Amino acid sequence: MFSFNVVWPRYAWGMLDPPMNDVQNTQTLVVRCATEFFLIDIDRVRRIEDDLAISPSPIAARALIGLARFGGEPLAIFSLKALAEGGPCVRRERMTVVVAEIARKDHPVERIGLAVDEVFEIHPLGETDSDEVPLTVVSGFFDLGGRRVRRFNIDNLEAGSTMLDNAKE
Repeated sequence: MFSFNVVWPRYAWGMLDPPMNDVQNTQTLVVRCATEFFLIDIDRVRRIEDDLAISPSPIAARALIGLARFGGEPLAIFSLKALAEGGPCVRRERMTVVVAEIARKDHPVERIGLAVDEVFEIHPLGETDSDEVPLTVVSGFFDLGGRRVRRFNIDNLEAGSTMLDNAKE
């Protein structure tokens, strides 16, 4: 089992303004969900937990896998693949989870867990070819070493309780 903290500037906390439209400076974490690969902006990643214990949730939401304990507090764990594609999610008692933060003006920082099958490497977005479509949860197809990967735009998820409302079947 491994776990590590990611120590990068926290644009999400409002200390710094992220570079606008500066894709070449964006570092991303490459993850796999089933046969699909996704890129997550590294400045939104708080921690990666391998083999995290997940309890079933009493809330019936399509993309919600369950709840886990993180830093002494409950953490909602969502299937990245179900959020990205709208399909059903695989629920297991232990999963690899990317703990990420969503932050917007006028909203408190919201921490969620994104269940993935495998975490790979940090990759600069500028090294990919993209036909990215902005303002969607999943955008673009990027070429990454001959594989087509998609960018998961965590900031385009709904903030607050509406995230759960939008995830319901």
